[in-house]
Amino acid sequence: MRTSNEYMKNNILALAVQGALIAMFTLPMIAQAEEVVVDEASALTHPTNSVEMGVTSVSRESAKYGEYNGLDESRVYGIANINLQGGSGYDQGDSNIRWQLKGVDLGTTSREVGAELSNQGQWNIGIKFDELRHNFTDSYQTPYTGKMGGNNFDLPPSWAMVTGSSTDPGTRILGTNLSAFHTEEIYTTRENTSLTAGYTISPQWSMSLDLNHLNQNGAKLMAFGGNGLSGGNSETISILPNPTNYTTDTVNLALNWTGDKSHLNVSYFGSFFNNAYDRVTWDSFFGTGSSVMQTMSSAPDNRFNQLNLLGGYSITDKTKLAGGLSYGRGTQNDPFVLTGSETPGVALPRSSFDGDIITTHADLKLTNQTIDKLTLTAGAKYDERDNKSPSNIYRFFAINGNSPGNEARYPNTPLSNRKTQYELAGDYRLTSNQHLRLAYNRENVQRWCNNYATGGGTGGLNPYQPGTSCVVAESSKDDKVSANYKVNATENVHLNAGYSYGDRNTNFNPLARSAFYENKNIIPTGAGNASGLNGGDFLGFHPFFTENRIQQVVKGGVDWQATEKLSLNANGRYTDDNYHSTYGFQNGNTWSANLDANYSFSDSSSINAYFTKEHRMRGMTNLQTLIALNGGLTPTSPTSLGVPAGGTWSNTLKDDDITFGLGAKQGGLLGGKLDLTGDLTYSLGETSYGTVLNYDGQDTAHRTCSNAFYLTCGTLPDVQNRLIQLKLVGDYKVNKQGKVALAYIYQHLMSSDYLYNGYQTGYTPNKVLPTNQQAGGYLINAVTAIYTYTF
Repeated sequence: MRTSNEYMKNNILALAVQGALIAMFTLPMIAQAEEVVVDEASALTHPTNSVEMGVTSVSRESAKYGEYNGLDESRVYGIANINLQGGSGYDQGDSNIRWQLKGVDLGTTSREVGAELSNQGQWNIGIKFDELRHNFTDSYQTPYTGKMGGNNFDLPPSWAMVTGSSTDPGTRILGTNLSAFHTEEIYTTRENTSLTAGYTISPQWSMSLDLNHLNQNGAKLMAFGGNGLSGGNSETISILPNPTNYTTDTVNLALNWTGDKSHLNVSYFGSFFNNAYDRVTWDSFFGTGSSVMQTMSSAPDNRFNQLNLLGGYSITDKTKLAGGLSYGRGTQNDPFVLTGSETPGVALPRSSFDGDIITTHADLKLTNQTIDKLTLTAGAKYDERDNKSPSNIYRFFAINGNSPGNEARYPNTPLSNRKTQYELAGDYRLTSNQHLRLAYNRENVQRWCNNYATGGGTGGLNPYQPGTSCVVAESSKDDKVSANYKVNATENVHLNAGYSYGDRNTNFNPLARSAFYENKNIIPTGAGNASGLNGGDFLGFHPFFTENRIQQVVKGGVDWQATEKLSLNANGRYTDDNYHSTYGFQNGNTWSANLDANYSFSDSSSINAYFTKEHRMRGMTNLQTLIALNGGLTPTSPTSLGVPAGGTWSNTLKDDDITFGLGAKQGGLLGGKLDLTGDLTYSLGETSYGTVLNYDGQDTAHRTCSNAFYLTCGTLPDVQNRLIQLKLVGDYKVNKQGKVALAYIYQHLMSSDYLYNGYQTGYTPNKVLPTNQQAGGYLINAVTAIYTYTF
């Protein structure tokens, strides 16, 4: 049957292409009698309308190739694009009415269609619908039954439960279970409907309204953890389609005023998110003869309302002031979903979260051009996210199955932050051919929690003392100076160069209490109680995005019109990051280089070549503190395994991307009716990761990373993605109104990623259900035939 379907698809494609070729040569004869001569005056008063109709055939199914373009299936697609507009406003008639109807990629799941009607200078109204389907994978397999996009997943009745323990060597899939695996396509579909309207009250006053309804359906793969064994510590992992059954409604209402020297905008923005599901339930695949139903809560409904004020004032002809203010509030108060992991007999401190976040923004910018060749700017921005949500300590059973008295006890963390930014800059025109810009930027960031865990907790847990900090990196200052220079060295050579230096300094609080630390006896009596202090770290590990850092950036480029026919462009950029960390990130750098050359044989024919190279690297050093399990059960200290005190290990992560290609265009063939274009591209993305030990062990085995206790050194296989693409397009002008286009695309993606090894049956980590997903490689041939009619 599959062969028959493919035969039919190929025949349909052949007929479509043959029909397009016949039309290409026969339509000129038919249309000559209907040819309309459009003079220049008519072109100015009549809009150009176009209708495109055609077909596209894709040789194979591939979720990766059709990830966003809607061409994920092996079949023939009908394609249509329309752009129609008119109205008496174009004909200098009695009114200024204009209308437009537009459609893009109709026939695919990445389509868009809209219509607009306006009375120029008075009012306008428009409606638009667009759809985008994101295809994640077509190789995912699961034994679970349940609709993709639903929130309940059951194991089949034939599933043979496996009795395991904390020392179970791995996921055991019995023969009867293997037969239950089936393939499911995983995707999400976004459907967006919008309405826009505007009305001009007077020459000074106008108003606008934007309404938008976003509907998201489908699912994204997610790992769900559950306690799969009764009375034992065993976390089981099922990778399931987490539903995305969401709706989001937004509204933006604005009132605008424009004066001789000033303007003002007052607006309201509202966003209202709703999730059709408050939970996801699924069977655990381990058990003692019967399934164990698991429950996890999903994203809660929420609301956001914001008022905005924007304006500007021309103090003088050469001095202008602009700025804005905004105030917003986000709320979320869905009831907690009880999952069965709560401590028996212990009530929650609250029945719902009662989330409340206040956001404020202010910005101001002053521009002055009193000196003819100099433009000065000064600006300031203020952003604050004040999280006023209550904070409590929650006592619950974790999925590792801890018994009563040893439950997880975590406070929720209402993180707040405040960011202020300042900028001083000057743009000076040294000569008519030289331009220099100097700038200074300062960014201050503060982080805190309001009333952190002062609300107490479940089961009589003591609250934190007022003023307890929830963040280690409480504040930071980042100073940056930059210079950019542009010069037209000659009429045909244009150069640019830039340099920036940034210095970030952070204040760390070693007495801060992290919520991501299991506090079994929360009695905050001071620094003597180390539980949760400094995130459980006293050795100098800091997140790289808050660590003290020096960053330098150098960039430059040249545009050279070598001859009348040959043009060259080259540019590059280098960034160096140097962190002041004892452990963790030490340094990193990124650089890129781009080359582009174009040679024009004539006005209608040319050839171009391009090359791009990008490189990213980061280095890290960490302390070896592993406590290995000798023989599987007995704790063994690092020193007894050949690790000296203070022994460290380092690793390097590198990303390299390279793209180069060749393009050509030949126009004016067959009496000026045929244009041909082609493009051949090759790209390679590669990631490498390697770790070395910075110490000598007690024997050669430890020094060469062969000890199975570590698994922290050596070089992993490179992750690679290679793409070869060939694109050929021919446009034949039937007459002044119509043309036929034929296009051929060849794409071959070769993907190698060891991550997918862990998804395969028999190779998954301990107590992880396989999905048999494959890396997203493909080899695709696609042919498109389109007829375009303009009038």
